[in-house]
Amino acid sequence: MILFLVSLLLYLLPCGFFQHQHSDIITSCMSIKKTVFETTIDYSFLFPGAPIQHRTVDNCRSYTPLIVGGHPANPKEFPHMARLGRRQELGRRTDWFCGGTLISERFVLTAAHCLESEQGEVNVVRLGELDFDTFEDDAAPRDYNVATYIIHPSYADPQLYHDIGLVKLAEDVIFDLYKHPACLPFVDERYFSSFIAVGWGSTAFAVKPSTKLLKVKLDRYEDWVCKKVLSRKLEEYPHGFDATTQVCVGSDRAQDTCNGDSGGPILMYHQNYPCLYHVMGITSAGLSCGTPGVPGIYTRVYRYLDWITHTIAKY
Repeated sequence: MILFLVSLLLYLLPCGFFQHQHSDIITSCMSIKKTVFETTIDYSFLFPGAPIQHRTVDNCRSYTPLIVGGHPANPKEFPHMARLGRRQELGRRTDWFCGGTLISERFVLTAAHCLESEQGEVNVVRLGELDFDTFEDDAAPRDYNVATYIIHPSYADPQLYHDIGLVKLAEDVIFDLYKHPACLPFVDERYFSSFIAVGWGSTAFAVKPSTKLLKVKLDRYEDWVCKKVLSRKLEEYPHGFDATTQVCVGSDRAQDTCNGDSGGPILMYHQNYPCLYHVMGITSAGLSCGTPGVPGIYTRVYRYLDWITHTIAKY
């Protein structure tokens, strides 16, 4: 019965309330699907004067089902996935330290705390990557310079409330199968019980980041679990867990996001387009790496839709 009500809500909201609120988000998502996955074929019958016919071929297909416990991502599976870094002025060495999500031609969504790291301000974003250790994989990596970045006005380092920011690229991304945006959420993430987390982060505490893009299924925990975990006052969370802007996500298994995954997304499959995803949350802080039953803190994207859309329009 609950599943039926959730499905009914997902069907009704885009057709009514949500279209009134953020119809541009729905339109943008549909446009991505048409641009990247639909192809128009012209043909005609083989006789003189036959009219030219047009047919649209839809290549939007679902990817391999997620393997619980973590697994390397497939080629082109997460074309919105970005990695943020700092390219040093002397030499060509780049320090990669956070993840992000492409959400338009010019903007990458990430965590605010990623934008000014110990390595310095983010100045480069890589898109289209799969494995940083090889050029032989089915990928199309390209680095984009950063024009500017915008931190949410309510974010106040070192606290991790309102941990959300946007990176504006110096040039437009040309969408293809290797690089195109994730959709912003149509509905609140609280209607869902599980998500897909993606990143190049460490696979355990004090371990180097993964060179391969990894994916893992995580579950939404009740708010009281994170409130209990943060009951001891921390510098980053002096007011404890804030359920209005944060979501509590983890696993009862030894699988999790970890160091280097910050700023990356937790995702849901698009209800109607299996080739697309919604970015539902942003990896903000983990309280451990892969400890069963100890969830992490993620920024709720739905809560910030107005700020995201207004900021993109402004810049």
